[in-house]
Amino acid sequence: MPDDKPQTQTKTDDSEVFNLEIGRYLDGLRRYAWVVIAVMAIAITGAVVYTNRQPKIYEAYASVQIEPRLPDLLGQRQDVLSRTTVGGADYYAQQKQVLGSYRLVRQTVDQHRLYNKLLSDQERKDLRVEDMIESATGRMRSMLSVRYPDENRIMYVVVRNRDPKLASEIANAHVSTYVDYAKGLLTSDTKNASGALSTEFDDAETKLREAESALYQFQKDNDLLAVSLEERQTMVSTSITSYTNKMNETRARRLELSARLDRMRKASMEDVLASPILVIGDNVSFDALRAQYYTERNKFIELERVFGPKTAEYRMQKAKIDDLYSALQTEARRMLTGLEEQVKAVSATESALKAEVDRATREALDLGPKIVAYNELLRRKKSVEDRYGILRTRLSTSELNDRMNRNFDSSNVRPLDPALIPSVPVSPNLRFNVAAAAVLSMLLGLGLVMLLVFMDRTIKTTADAQTATGAPVLGIIPMLDERELANNGESARDLYVHQQPTSRVAECCRSLRTNIMFSAADHQIKTIVVSSANPREGKTTSVIYLGTTMAQSGQRVLLIDTDMRRPRLHVSMGVPRQTGLSNLIVGDKDYDDVIRTTDIPNLFVLPCGPLPPNPAELLMTKRFEAVLEELAKRFDRIILDSPPLQVVTDAVVLSKLTGTDGVILVVHADKTERDDIKRSAKQIRDVGGNIFGVIVNAIEPDSRSGYYYSYYGYTEKSEPSKS
Repeated sequence: MPDDKPQTQTKTDDSEVFNLEIGRYLDGLRRYAWVVIAVMAIAITGAVVYTNRQPKIYEAYASVQIEPRLPDLLGQRQDVLSRTTVGGADYYAQQKQVLGSYRLVRQTVDQHRLYNKLLSDQERKDLRVEDMIESATGRMRSMLSVRYPDENRIMYVVVRNRDPKLASEIANAHVSTYVDYAKGLLTSDTKNASGALSTEFDDAETKLREAESALYQFQKDNDLLAVSLEERQTMVSTSITSYTNKMNETRARRLELSARLDRMRKASMEDVLASPILVIGDNVSFDALRAQYYTERNKFIELERVFGPKTAEYRMQKAKIDDLYSALQTEARRMLTGLEEQVKAVSATESALKAEVDRATREALDLGPKIVAYNELLRRKKSVEDRYGILRTRLSTSELNDRMNRNFDSSNVRPLDPALIPSVPVSPNLRFNVAAAAVLSMLLGLGLVMLLVFMDRTIKTTADAQTATGAPVLGIIPMLDERELANNGESARDLYVHQQPTSRVAECCRSLRTNIMFSAADHQIKTIVVSSANPREGKTTSVIYLGTTMAQSGQRVLLIDTDMRRPRLHVSMGVPRQTGLSNLIVGDKDYDDVIRTTDIPNLFVLPCGPLPPNPAELLMTKRFEAVLEELAKRFDRIILDSPPLQVVTDAVVLSKLTGTDGVILVVHADKTERDDIKRSAKQIRDVGGNIFGVIVNAIEPDSRSGYYYSYYGYTEKSEPSKS
């Protein structure tokens, strides 16, 4: 056979595994539902017995109404003080604590002499009145509670006691004590509030005067009485802006004059007549002087041409033009000097403006800390003024409230509904106890079932088998009726398919045969190794059932017992074991001498023969492969009954032989461990063996296994299919 034999392995993703686990727990819940029911039945019975044995407790409650009297009279909701507000949430929380306080309970016990009813004669014996009050107060507090359920100004005094009449008396007495307490308390609270407000008002008035004085002194020290700080800041800012603009204009003028000065200095180095200094200077008198010079020069040239250079007129005219030329040079120097003075004047003006800007800037910087301090003093004064105004308003309100309290009833507390004598006990509550016991016991039962399912690692369904092995489920073998097999021994179980061909088990085996034949459609399956993870999981019985159904289809089938440690196939088929497979391997017997016929047509058995000391080494020999090759020529199908995988390695050796096509694993429902069959499948795959699939043994063909046969009309009395 080629090494690349087809292997079938089903891969499941995480969601499929999760769904299988959920299904396993649900199936376990169905199987162990009786555990949950039993636990619930015991718990409910115990709850009923416990409830009936408990003493009956009665509950009486009286209600008291607490009105927010101050807001109602004044028509506005204003607090007198945050902790003494009549009508505020803090006030009602405080009154609830007062109702349940030790002091008020003790006052109720003392005022109504409840110690005579709360303590027995034996308990009051040899006790002083003070000790009896203390003891009765502790007992009354243990049975009294205050409820404020709707937060609607109505509170309930609740008393629990075995005596219903005593419970109602205690509740009414406590409400009466609280009403008396509230009448004297409200007047005292109002006076205390008015006194506290007066103190706070005086303190606020003093702080306001101090804040005003500090603000005035600051303005006086910083010369801010005539001019406010804001005006001073505006004046400084305006000065900075004005001086900065003028300084920028002066700087531009200085740059312009400096450029003209540099150009005139360069022009002054040239001849005064040819130099552009006269144009740069832009002097009207200079132009007139130059025009006069040219006029006199023209006259000088004419006298020189007419009279010559030695005449008096010539000398006079020459002196005249020399004077005019000197005047031109003097005028040019004067213009240059004047421009230099202008540049100096503009520079001085710029420096003065810059000094003013710096001075104003320093003054602005000096104003910064003063502004911060001034604003701080202003905020402090504003805060004190606001507090002063609020306290003045509240003090007026408090004084008005005090006057109203003197003219009207001062109590804002009055009883609403008196406590009636209860007729039905509130404890023990049978319905609640039974419901609680049912719920808790159900949760306990479910937890116990989940624990049982978690601890049970056996294969339950075909999905479990497929997930554990990673191979498809070829079919199932239903569980046999043990009562029917009790008197016939082990052989009746192994030959059940032959003896009961119309049974449901036989039909399942025929479907299994068909699935095996179609599991490798690309080549013919000749030799099959059948193994299991552990002993006594139905491996040999499955081999016989599979061989029987194949023989019934007209094929020559040979069953080979390769379990040379604990062979059982010969016992089930009723053939001798003296000679068999081991004789063929060593070569001391012929094939016809060791192959046995059976009562089932076309089904033959090859026993294991004498037990060798080294079965695994014997199965690994070339001689054994030659024996399989020869047997494959003689028979249509060969099925090898191999030892369990978790016990010995014989099945692993058989799975990788050239003469075998693949392995079928048998699992026993509710017996085979998932980890064992998973390791077994891994052992075969690790050596390159091929797993056709899995047979799930001893399982019912129902919704739990995933197989349905009643749909097709197969029953215990139906005829077998002709497959």
